[in-house]
Amino acid sequence: MRRRTKNNIKIYIPTTVFITFILIAILTPLTYAQQLDKIQLPPGFQIQVYTDNVPNARSMALSSNGVLFVSTRSLTNIYAVLDHDKDYVADEVITVINGLDTPNGIALRDGNLYVGQINRVLRYDNIEENLQNPPEPVVVNDGFPSDRSHGWKFIRFGPDGKLYVPVGAPCNVCKREDERYSTIMRMNPDGTELEIYASGIRNTVGFDWHPETDELWFTDNGRDWLGDDIPPDELNYAPEPDMNFGFPYCHGGDIPDPDFGDERNCNEFTPPAMKLGPHVAALGMRFYTGSMFPEEYHNQIFIAEHGSWNRTIPIGYRVSLVRLEGNEAVSYEVFAEGWLQGENAWGRPVDVEVMPDGSLLVSDDLSGTIYRISYTDTTEAVNPNEKRKVYWGQVKTNRLFPNYPNPFNPETWIPYSLTNPAYVKIQIHDVAGRLIRIFDLKWQDAGLYTDKSKAVYWDGRNNKGETVASGTYFYTIQADGFADTRKMEIIR
Repeated sequence: MRRRTKNNIKIYIPTTVFITFILIAILTPLTYAQQLDKIQLPPGFQIQVYTDNVPNARSMALSSNGVLFVSTRSLTNIYAVLDHDKDYVADEVITVINGLDTPNGIALRDGNLYVGQINRVLRYDNIEENLQNPPEPVVVNDGFPSDRSHGWKFIRFGPDGKLYVPVGAPCNVCKREDERYSTIMRMNPDGTELEIYASGIRNTVGFDWHPETDELWFTDNGRDWLGDDIPPDELNYAPEPDMNFGFPYCHGGDIPDPDFGDERNCNEFTPPAMKLGPHVAALGMRFYTGSMFPEEYHNQIFIAEHGSWNRTIPIGYRVSLVRLEGNEAVSYEVFAEGWLQGENAWGRPVDVEVMPDGSLLVSDDLSGTIYRISYTDTTEAVNPNEKRKVYWGQVKTNRLFPNYPNPFNPETWIPYSLTNPAYVKIQIHDVAGRLIRIFDLKWQDAGLYTDKSKAVYWDGRNNKGETVASGTYFYTIQADGFADTRKMEIIR
């Protein structure tokens, strides 16, 4: 189909993409709270609504006083979310600023709010003292490119005191003489000494620094139109300046671009620390620094996956977890999912934020909601009539979890949990229903079988020891009267 923008520029939207957006937009805001019981979480975790009054909620920044600032992208607003009684349910949402141009990026420093627009960064001084009447902004730097494609910003202050500001590629895939494109830049808080920190980055909308090493990690969105399963999105590790991550010549560390790949070799660039799902739109990420979650989550990376828009079978629309050992990413798994039901999405995670009590906030720009994920060892029943206190997403007694990594090559781990001792079998079938591999685990004690020492290991071979081909496979657990099935992908 064809449409015109307000500037009378013709743009073409493939019919399948248009239909996808229609499907995503079907659910109305009245259904969001009712959908929360579909969110699946690991044992002991619960999800609740922190606030559902933040239309187009995008990036989040939490002040030392507990004021949560929330940006927008398709709207023009910056919100302040207030929890007056400190019960971790928001009491008030104030539209602090409006009339901005794509104000996706926000950051706080010394009581001042920094806002990243397409081509400039603004500063609002003493913002918490002026939530109802913010001051005129100070222009920190207005020298960034004005391209709207991948022009929206995610901004954060690093441990070096500098403000990090990305400049995305102004296209799906292209080269530009201006070296600022496809980079992460940084500058002083006053906008001086702007410089390129890292390059070869198509479009990052999320980064954080390891809490112990102060080293930078960031997500990057892979290019489109190479197919459903390539390239992957990326989690990258940039411990020092001047590293190049390959765009536009190389994608995912080992996929030469069909147009530019002949000009450079993939081995010239830094490969991803972890390949993420293809087209999942990995956006905001944070190291978990709280004390509420179990120790195994400490200093691990949570990633908000906004969800694919041009994949035949949608993927993403979830929060994922990348586990680290030292400075090496060793696994990639789903942490929270359920915003995608079949091919219809009722929510799209954008950013994550660790709260002072250790709970995790997740912003959702489709539903205009911020969720709070918490952890407790109890699974006490709650009264569904207590709307502000209800917890949703209680886990099943027995559980089959997403395998990790997924997609994978050559190996993966299949985690599960048992409430009671059970005789356990796990079977793997192809899409035609043919049995590929069976794991007869005999009697298993009650407990979590989620880390690599306990989860079922599959080397991608069938019962005959033959390597199976790329494609979609299904794995099923049978534990006495409990059965569940999940899908996984092999990409050779």
